[in-house]
Amino acid sequence: MPRFFSETSLAAITPGQEICLPDAIFHHAVRVRRLKSGDDCILFDGDGNVWRVTLTGIDKRRAFVRAENQMPPPPPPSLPITLALAITAVDRMDWALQKGTELGVAAFLPFYGEHSNARLSDARQERRFEHWQAVIIGACEQCGQNRLPRLSPPVPFDTLLNTVTGEAAAWRLDADASQTLAAALQNARTLSPPEQVFLMVGPEGGFAPNEVRAADAAGWQAVRLGPRILRAETAAAAAITLVQAALGDLA
Repeated sequence: MPRFFSETSLAAITPGQEICLPDAIFHHAVRVRRLKSGDDCILFDGDGNVWRVTLTGIDKRRAFVRAENQMPPPPPPSLPITLALAITAVDRMDWALQKGTELGVAAFLPFYGEHSNARLSDARQERRFEHWQAVIIGACEQCGQNRLPRLSPPVPFDTLLNTVTGEAAAWRLDADASQTLAAALQNARTLSPPEQVFLMVGPEGGFAPNEVRAADAAGWQAVRLGPRILRAETAAAAAITLVQAALGDLA
């Protein structure tokens, strides 16, 4: 059944209520997906409110749906994962956000590293942020994720280091680390599983020496994935998969 994200909250919707679809959903549902009157679809607002609705009327500029039934709210993630990802080229960043959403990341925290190749002006950063948000929404619509992962505005590396809170594990991917992520996960399962996990993936040029020292001092544990050097977006997906398989909900 087609799924569409609603920027408007669905918390106050009642069964049988008629709703005029927002322009963006109208275009996607009617112009792109070619839905017709009588077709069913799913609306979700990213906060856990999910409704099955039926198209009841379509004209040139508007479409109306009838709320049929509210679906059970999705459970919160068994293990909240925050992916701190150095800003990379557009297509690679999009891929990392898309796959991270599909794999159950709860929050994304883009950051600028000393060796980051991508530097954005304020205007470009605002446009890129809106684009990233659209990528995440599209991934949620495709994969059945009803809670929209939180996307934070890009921050400098020093600010990133102080984002870890609570009983959390903070792992920084580093090809030169002495310990593997698999070993760190085994230790976490044996000793005390963390309440949440922070994963840091650096830029294409790697971390600068001063960034490595600062991250170590802030409690970010360096881990490696194996003998191969992976692209940033590949490393992010691989690390999330390992964490979800060991401590999360990926069977």
